[in-house]
Amino acid sequence: MQEEQQEQQEIKEIKNTLSELTAKFEDKYNELSESIGKAVIEKKESAEAKVNENPLAYVAGALVGGVLVGYLLGRGKG
Repeated sequence: MQEEQQEQQEIKEIKNTLSELTAKFEDKYNELSESIGKAVIEKKESAEAKVNENPLAYVAGALVGGVLVGYLLGRGKG
């Protein structure tokens, strides 16, 4: 009888510990997610600003990259 009560108490302690750990994990996950979201937004805004400063250079770079990829992919078929 006393062993059964002790087991029940241990189970309650384990459940409480798991609940606490789950709450801590959720908090850390939310913090990390928010931090990553802010970093991505900052990088996006930075990239947009650079492209807006000199759009022709980025269009030319994309064109050259596309031509190179097309050449490399088409080379194996000939």
